[in-house]
Parts: sequence; structure tokens; C-alpha cells
Amino acid sequence: MNSQKILALITVVVGLYSTSSEVDAAESAFAGYGLGAAAFGAGVTPPPGTYVTFVGGFYTADIGGALTIGGRLFELGLDVNFLQAAVNGVYVPNRTVLGGRPAISVTIPTGYVDLEAGASIGGLSRTIETDGFGLGDVVGRLQLGWEHGDFSHLVYVQGVAPTGRYDLGFSPNIGLNRPSVDIGWAFTWTEKTSKLQFNGALGLTLSAENGETDYDTGNEFHFEWAIGREVAQGLVIGIVGYDYRQVSGDSGDGAVLGPFEGKVDAIGAGLVYTTLIDKTPLVLNLRHYEEFNPERHWDGSMTILSGTMRF
Repeated sequence: MNSQKILALITVVVGLYSTSSEVDAAESAFAGYGLGAAAFGAGVTPPPGTYVTFVGGFYTADIGGALTIGGRLFELGLDVNFLQAAVNGVYVPNRTVLGGRPAISVTIPTGYVDLEAGASIGGLSRTIETDGFGLGDVVGRLQLGWEHGDFSHLVYVQGVAPTGRYDLGFSPNIGLNRPSVDIGWAFTWTEKTSKLQFNGALGLTLSAENGETDYDTGNEFHFEWAIGREVAQGLVIGIVGYDYRQVSGDSGDGAVLGPFEGKVDAIGAGLVYTTLIDKTPLVLNLRHYEEFNPERHWDGSMTILSGTMRF
């Protein structure tokens, strides 16, 4: 097979990957919920006020598989580098509902994606690449939180609007083009004597069909956690992680390869530092995740840095 045919075959198979694949589950192999979003202080609703958070993140990963085409083994690999920046605004009113403190927030993300596909067959190999910038999917969230001594927890519901850059085929998509709703519960418990902090957040993502591809992603469960200790005034250091499971299969006319279900786990290190700039509170968060145990999901690493100020 000559190089022109290999390049054409890459294009065809990548086109199939854009709707369904043997190696991914949720369409595009990305969760509808932003894994790693919750860590230290996951269950805490802040005091009344307005808060603005600036977030930067970098995710690099690969995914691969093998297909037999015409009796010959075709190996395909995809690599992604995803740089994202977002601004989040939270408003906490000075009132209570059902004994808890409500909050409302909106997150507006932007991103840059570099995507590369490579294939080899018959001893020959070729790659194609695409990259681009764009707006991501805007997220709105409502939550209600309670405090009981050293234990804080909250319930939330958030909606993801398909506002992000999205095109059919092998394109640098920033959004997923599938509206979704995520519901969940999060907690934070601090043991004052040892200064240990335990955090967890679990949720379920329900997605609507992608109208461009007729692909209906199955329901997705996620659990995020963080365990840390205050080692100095305002500084907590510890370990972080997340676990992702798709709990129902994909469907729709676009899911041509069946109801695949994916999973991935991650672990890493993180810290949170709280200080004052003049009289304005500032909270800095830094965490890094290494993924493992992937099935039909990207396998990579992610670093997230954020800063939150109260106004």
C-alpha cells in the first residue's frame, strides 16, 4: 500500500473516530464533566459575597487501537495536547434556604487543542495533524451547602451548554456539542487536632444527543477526592485523584460500533494556599494528575492552576 493510500485511510478512520471508536466510549472520549474540578474544599460553600476564579489547565494524552481492514492490521494512534483557560464567577447571597447557604456560578472556558493522528500498515506510517483556538462549553451551576462543625457538604446541579467550537471530522474541537446536566454531592471534613482534611465529590452526568452526529453518550459517573494536611498557616498539601466510569452504553444512529463504556482513574499531588492581598482574600490551588487504568478513554496527565479572589 502506497503512502497516498495510507494517508487516505487515516482520513477515513479518523472520520469514524469522530463519531464512534473501538478505543473510546463517551463521544470524543472526553467526559461531559470536567474531571479534576473538585479537590480541597470540595464541600465548602464560601461566606456571602462575589468570587472570581481564573483557571489554567494543560492536558496531554494519547489513545490507540487496532483495526483489521481488508485482512491487514491497521494500527491507529491519536495524541492530544489541550490547553485551557477559564473564568468562573460565583455569587453567594446573604440568605439561607432549607438551613443551607445557596450559591450560583457561571464558568466561561476557552481552549487550544493540538490533535495528531498516526497510522502504520505494511511497514509504512503517516500522520496528520490539526490545531486551533476557540470558546468552550459554558457551564452554569446552582448549589446549596451546609456546615455542621468540622463537616461541610453541598448538593449541586450544573448544566453544560454546547457553546464551544465544534466541527465535524478531524477538527480541533474545544466543545463537545452535547448538552448535559450533572448532579452531585460533595463534602469536606477537617480534623482540627491533626489538621487533616478529607474531601470527596461524586456526581452523575446525563447527556443529550449530539445533533450533528446523532450520537447519544451514555451516563457518566465521576468521583473526585483529596486528602491533605495543613503544614503551615493557610497551606494545605496532600494527594488528589479522580475515578471515572461510564455506567450506561452509547446509543443513537451515530454509535455505529456499539454501546461502549469507558473508564479511567487518576492520582497526583496538590496544594491550596490561602492568604490576603491587602484585605482581599486570595486562594491559590495547584494540582497534578497522572491517569491510569484507562479503557476506551484517553490516557494522560493534567495540571491545573487556579486563583480565587473575593470582591
